[in-house]
Amino acid sequence: MTAEPLKVLLVEDDEDDFLLARGLLSEVGGRKVDLRWAASYQEALRAIESGDHDVCLVDYRLGERTGLELLREAGCADYKAPMIMLTSQNDYDLDAEAMRAGAADYLVKGRVDTSIIERSIRYALQRSSQFERLRSLANRDELTGLYNRRALDGLLREEVSRHERYGRPFSLVMLDVDYFKAINDSYGHPVGDEVLRWLARLVRDCVRAVDMPARYGGEELAVVLPEMDSGLALKVAERLRLRVAARPFSFGSARRQTQLSVTLSLGVAALPDDAPTVASLIAAADRALYAAKRGGRNRSARFRDLPERAGQTKGGS
Repeated sequence: MTAEPLKVLLVEDDEDDFLLARGLLSEVGGRKVDLRWAASYQEALRAIESGDHDVCLVDYRLGERTGLELLREAGCADYKAPMIMLTSQNDYDLDAEAMRAGAADYLVKGRVDTSIIERSIRYALQRSSQFERLRSLANRDELTGLYNRRALDGLLREEVSRHERYGRPFSLVMLDVDYFKAINDSYGHPVGDEVLRWLARLVRDCVRAVDMPARYGGEELAVVLPEMDSGLALKVAERLRLRVAARPFSFGSARRQTQLSVTLSLGVAALPDDAPTVASLIAAADRALYAAKRGGRNRSARFRDLPERAGQTKGGS
């Protein structure tokens, strides 16, 4: 089976250097190279935002801007592809600064041949793959496989930044298993753990691929819903609630199955309508969640509909 072409983005404002790179890079590790060219800083930013590259080669001089600035901006945008700095300067301080800015390697033009650039890309991809595996382990909840609390905070910060940049809303759903303590007390903590794993699978199956479920803590989960206002998010919360209520959790041996009715209480809040910051958005969704519990459990509540919200300033918690 033929491997997919390796997508390489070259950020270079000199066409001659682009043609030279194209001559040097025909394949890497047995994979053909699909070399794309960004001839300016702004063009490179647009290409980086698309995320459609396996590796990026960045020239140091980009008109009035520098490759170092691009490295830092790509890091702030959480660009996943490894970036390799290309420069005509054999300068130790610049080398060190490029590494601090996130470069996977530093190559000096005029000293680069096919074997050097091919090896640099292979090593950068391998290190990036290893780093992503470690980061994935650090960001995942061991019990459910969902994002953990630390990762959730990072995802929410990214969505706030995206809102500030593009003005797009997003919502947060907090959900809690009703009477979870009674499940643990009656059937034991191993069964409680299985309930959480089962719930995590149901949540993943019930939301979009772009949505981000996480374990907030204990029996409380959260789902980040990009590009969604609170009205649509409330419909998602209701779909989750009804899906869980309609499917009893089964456990025990094949000969003796026990079915357990599980219900959820859910709270919904959106940015910017309900809160302007990560902390206030979590507080708003949590307040809506506990309003659902006070209202009798097995229901969803939206922060903007709470009676106590009347008279609050925007985003108050």
